[in-house]
Formats: sequence, structure tokens, C-alpha cells
Amino acid sequence: MEIREHVEALGDLWLWVAEAGPSEAPPVLLLHGLYDRWETWEPIVPALAERFRVIAFDLRGHGRSSQPAGGYALRDYADDAARLLARLRLAQPVVAIGFSLGALVALVLAAEHPHAVRALVLEDPPLAPPNEATRLWLEALLAAKRAGIEAAYELARELDPDGSPEEWQRSALWLCSTADGPILALLDEGRQPEPLDLLPRVTQPVLLLQADPAYGGVLDDETAERALALLPQGVRKSFPGCGHALHRECTEAFVAAVLDFLDRLERPAWGEAIGQERPGN
Repeated sequence: MEIREHVEALGDLWLWVAEAGPSEAPPVLLLHGLYDRWETWEPIVPALAERFRVIAFDLRGHGRSSQPAGGYALRDYADDAARLLARLRLAQPVVAIGFSLGALVALVLAAEHPHAVRALVLEDPPLAPPNEATRLWLEALLAAKRAGIEAAYELARELDPDGSPEEWQRSALWLCSTADGPILALLDEGRQPEPLDLLPRVTQPVLLLQADPAYGGVLDDETAERALALLPQGVRKSFPGCGHALHRECTEAFVAAVLDFLDRLERPAWGEAIGQERPGN
């Protein structure tokens, strides 16, 4: 499988983009989480690229994309994605798959640029307003990043004690290559617009993937049920025993759920199927 990496200049900034799969195939857009890079999606790209044009990029302030001094609200990230899609001149709207922060970006993209998005996959999105534990986590990330690679490595070990040295090293490198801005924004007003307020405006089909809160998942049952009630077309899939990064920790199950969702988009009775499955998980 060939990965085609390139830089797309969007006027005041540039984005580092990776693509795979046939250029004429239906497009899928991958949006990563906080202090990730597009490479977090590598475990799932081969399966998706067999049938889809896979487009991933480093969000502003992350990886090899521009690191402007400001502009790290959810709307800024979503506007970048919309500008990128327009520049790529796609023949049809994308299915946007977002993880964590990227899931919130996908929500804004779908609500505010509905012509660009055909459907959504939201991987363990942090829909509830941040609590004190979230704030402490963000402050720890910022402190470790500013202290340097050794502190970032130790924090990675603390946050993921069952991980491997290679995973801790990757996490530390990616954290240290992320600008301060994305973290500072989430400590301030970076969640604007508020994700839960957007859900009724997202009229596209949505697959809500919920990790296990007992294993580090951030989407609790109460918030997931509230989200389903607000979404015009939403279905939920739970992953018992799987942590927050489903695409890396439970790759096969994640890919199977996503491909099933993409297959069902082609069925004329999609709305009926969603209505039948809403109560379950």
C-alpha cells in the first residue's frame, strides 16, 4: 500500500497531508486527537484504503503542520479541514472519522460545513464539559511538554503503564512536537462551539463508538445516551474491555464496525435501520 504525503498551503498556514487508496474512490477523512499525528491511524489505513480514498492530516499545531500562535478553537480546526477538502476538489462529500479531539472537530465540520460531510464516525468523543480531572491531565501534559522529552516520556509511562517503551517514546515525541496552543486552548475556551449544543444540527448519519470507561474511555453511558437522543440519525456501538484509542487498542473490532457502517450507508433504508438500533449498543 502506497502512502502519498504532501503539504497543502492554505494561505496563512500549511497542513501536512497523507493519502492512500484510489483517488477516484469515495473519500474518508481521518481526524486525530490531541498531541497525535496522522500516523496514529496507520493500523486502520490499509483496510480502509482497499475501498476508499483515505485522507489524513496533522491538525494545526501538531506534527509537521503549521504552528500558529493562536486559532485553536474547535471551529478553527474544522475550518482548516473544510479548506483542505475544498482544495483537494473531491467529487463527493467525505465520511469524517474523528478520534477524541478529532471527533469534536468532525462534529463542528459536519454542523457548520454540511455540504462537505456525508456521515460521521465519532470515536470515544469527550462530549461532556471538562471536569477537574481533565484539567489536571491537560496541565500535566503542558508541564511535561515544556520540561522536555525525558519528562514527557515519564508522563507517558505514568498514563499508560501497560504500554511498551516504543509507545512511550512515540507519545513523548509527539507531545513535545505539539505546540502549546492546542493544550492552552482546551484549558481556556477551546471547546467552542460546545459539542453537545451542535448535535441536533448534525443531520448526517452518525456512528458513535464508545470505549469502556473502566479501561480509560472518556464517553460515559449517561452522556452517550444523551447524545443519541439529540442526534437526528445516530447509532451507538460499545467496546467492552477497550480503552480510549479504539483504533489502536481494538483495531479489528474498530475496523469491522466502521466498515459495517460504511456499507449500511449505501442501503436505502438507512434511517429505518438507525431507528431500530438506537436503544442497543
